[in-house]
Amino acid sequence: MSILDRYVLRAWVGAFAVATLALLGFYLVADLLAHMDGFLHAQNVNRLVLFARYYGVRLPIFFVWVAPMISLCAMMLTLTRFARANEIVPVLVSGRSSRRFLLPAFAATGMVSLAMFWVDERVAPRLGEAFRETERIVQGGGKDITQLVLSDSNSQDWFAEKFHPGTNSMEKVLVVKLGGDFRRFSDVKAETAEWKRSRGGWLLKNGVETTYDAASQRRTERKALPEEGLLVISDLKPQDVNEADQAIRMSTLSQLEHNIEQFPFQPFWRVQWHSKWTMPLSNMVLLLIGVPLLMRSGSKNVFVGVGISVGLGIGFFALILAFLDAGNAGRMDAVTAAWFPIVLFGAIGVAMMDAIST
Repeated sequence: MSILDRYVLRAWVGAFAVATLALLGFYLVADLLAHMDGFLHAQNVNRLVLFARYYGVRLPIFFVWVAPMISLCAMMLTLTRFARANEIVPVLVSGRSSRRFLLPAFAATGMVSLAMFWVDERVAPRLGEAFRETERIVQGGGKDITQLVLSDSNSQDWFAEKFHPGTNSMEKVLVVKLGGDFRRFSDVKAETAEWKRSRGGWLLKNGVETTYDAASQRRTERKALPEEGLLVISDLKPQDVNEADQAIRMSTLSQLEHNIEQFPFQPFWRVQWHSKWTMPLSNMVLLLIGVPLLMRSGSKNVFVGVGISVGLGIGFFALILAFLDAGNAGRMDAVTAAWFPIVLFGAIGVAMMDAIST
């Protein structure tokens, strides 16, 4: 490694540390303000120990979510520093291209992508129990549960966007009835589901019931639910839902593959499996697009760089989330939902990098 490579790498590492502390610190303060009442009203616990445990298990998970933005901000700070010191032009004049000049920073970002995958696959799943335990203490068991996926003893798979513990009700519910060979027998989609203890089941309202042919899996009948609702008998109780995995995206690849086999008609698990691979790649893709924009701006003002980085990051991840939501809802194939934004923006980023003046 040349002296210039070491110089660029040191500058990037310093910028990455600053960006990490800034973004994680912002998350820490914002989340603490949102959960201050929970910490103050926690019973029979040492609040300092609770604080350390609560955020100790969340910071690695949050790092995976924001690492692409951290990497982009680190590159922005590095380029801004070089621009303000008038160090970029002399390097280019010496015959070294801008791509070769920034190669150490790109290589370091690749290491961050590997770290994202390792934390997501090895570290986060081991924090699941501590995550749920500290969540129950701080939230007092009253926080809404999102992305619910459960099964009952009647061979029924339950999926819901949200569960409200206070009212024992669900929103955006899908109940899939499977046969012994995992073929779909029927399903019910409903806007709401409310637990009826005296009747031993959930009352689903505002939806449709669909039945399927066991052999061909083609739809045989589709009808609206009765106005008074449809009672689905189940031994799945609200207390079971409260114990459900609230950290659903903390599963390993092998666990996701098991869930794909167990829930063959639910696209959510396939989307999550593919997004395990695409999330680390988004780190590099965002950089491929961001670096040309930052270099073309030629700004020495850090606030301009921050604006470009934040705007690009919000737009990029908004598109990714839109595709993932479409995949989770079954409106799009899982492979397309997870990979299309990465492939599209990756190709655009490579073209933009190739077009940089050297």
